[in-house]
Amino acid sequence: MKIPVARIYTISLTAILGIVAYIFFGFYYPGHLYYQEQFQLFLFDSYYFNERIATPDGLAEYIGEFFTQFYYHAWVGAIVIALLLMLYQLLTWRVSCLFKKVEAFYPLSFIPTLLMFALLCDENSMLTFLIACILALLYAYTMCLTKRFIVRIVATILSLPLLYWCIGGAFFIAVVLLSAYEIKRSKNRSGVIGSLAILAVGIACPFIAKIWVQYPLVNLYTGIGYYRFPAVLPYLFILTVVVTIAIPLLFILLPSLSSKQLKLIVPIQIAAIAFFGAYLTKQSSDMSKEEAMVYDYLAKKQRWEQIITKAERKSPRSPLSVVCLNLALGRTGTLGERMFEFYQRNTEGLLTSFQRDFTSPLPASEAFYHLGMINTAQRYTFEAMEAIPNYRKSTRCYKRLAETNLINGEYEVAEKYIRALTNSLYYRKWANNALTYLYNDEKINNHPEWGTLRRYRYQNDFLYSPHEMDKMLGLLLTHNIANKMAFEYMLGYTLLNRDIDSFMKYYSLGQNMRYRGIPRSYQEALIFAWSQQHSSLDEMPWAISPQVKNAVSTFARMYSQQTDSKKTLKEKFGDTYWNYLLLNN
Repeated sequence: MKIPVARIYTISLTAILGIVAYIFFGFYYPGHLYYQEQFQLFLFDSYYFNERIATPDGLAEYIGEFFTQFYYHAWVGAIVIALLLMLYQLLTWRVSCLFKKVEAFYPLSFIPTLLMFALLCDENSMLTFLIACILALLYAYTMCLTKRFIVRIVATILSLPLLYWCIGGAFFIAVVLLSAYEIKRSKNRSGVIGSLAILAVGIACPFIAKIWVQYPLVNLYTGIGYYRFPAVLPYLFILTVVVTIAIPLLFILLPSLSSKQLKLIVPIQIAAIAFFGAYLTKQSSDMSKEEAMVYDYLAKKQRWEQIITKAERKSPRSPLSVVCLNLALGRTGTLGERMFEFYQRNTEGLLTSFQRDFTSPLPASEAFYHLGMINTAQRYTFEAMEAIPNYRKSTRCYKRLAETNLINGEYEVAEKYIRALTNSLYYRKWANNALTYLYNDEKINNHPEWGTLRRYRYQNDFLYSPHEMDKMLGLLLTHNIANKMAFEYMLGYTLLNRDIDSFMKYYSLGQNMRYRGIPRSYQEALIFAWSQQHSSLDEMPWAISPQVKNAVSTFARMYSQQTDSKKTLKEKFGDTYWNYLLLNN
């Protein structure tokens, strides 16, 4: 291949990698970026830096968390990932060229990057691993450029322990590649001795580190901060390290090709790599989780109309997504009207029961917060943060805990969270503004959100029962009858529980809610309750619309007279409470 043509060919392939990564993570997988950003608290202070570098792979973790904070905006996070993946691929190619430069096989240098791409699709894979692999390749490439044998060996042996402490188990990429390079370059006894010395130091580093840090030896060899669950390391991590080492070594065996062979081999490689990448991405990505993460992000940002518009295109099915949708309907005052236009399964889609993990309590805490159940929202948020497997703190949780403590008047506790956020990047402006509310009851009372929630929250102690949520919501409503969302959640809870008796008991509490008309799902429930004791709808005391009356007559006739009518009824009345009450089992 002529040099200009080869250069265009290599630059184009690398650029395509970057463009694909940007489009995928920025437009098809942004929820995972938002998810990653919220479960860390990167602070610009010396204590945070010292805490990170106190353990093996600490520098890689610090750099990874620095870049992860830019996931706050998905398009910026996508650019970060694209650039890092391109750098990883280019370094793989550069190191491979040190063993043998065969430009026709340039696509092979993409294989480790595609594996890394697949790893980043896992919401628990940390950017630390990609940073560590990049630093390992950069270190190996730099050391290989040193020409004098003795200088290269001494420098490598002395600096390998530092590299290990900075990047963790991924440093074995550099260890093996440098060992192989010494044998290839020297081709005599000194090369073998140098290679064995490098291997010996590499194997010893984690074992020696065990003296200072209390981690299992297997974690010290494989890496500590590469995965959110420290005790788990998926096989794909090990495979990525092995392939990153194997590709440069494979180049030693690759033959030079004639121009005729190039025309056949190059397109075949590109097609195979493209297929391999597409297959890996499809297998590694989880679009159901992505949907839930996007809904959760939109709820966190209080983009209620976007949530409803998204659900209108495709009704969410996961409980966490439905929690966010119902919250959006509640915040826009349309829960009673539109609740059953969308998929509902049970009360878990309204107010999720507490679970001992770090993800599901957060959407539920959003609902409790906006209802005015501030202490419950605080408990869910705090427990979620403490359950993060790698023991990190959370910017999202810190912000919410600051808010709940401000609303409750616990100013000293709120100040702790707010001052920490003043050392962050994207939360600094909010935190500096929040500082002005400390110890200022009047200012909080006039805040459009905090002041309202302060008036809504419980004022008296009582026994809280998560199994009687309708009663908890009833207490919240009686404390402040203006809390329309509490009223709609209370009735929604009884409807989802198929508890028509409780619905009828609570319905009268909404007389002062200033509805223009009775919300549709309430009309449908009222008709059902009336029809259980009356044969005619003519004397009902409620203003039921003619459309709802006609619909219930049709539904009742089809339901009672037609056999195997369930499918037809679902198609015709799938957006009604009757469908949920009688057909959803």
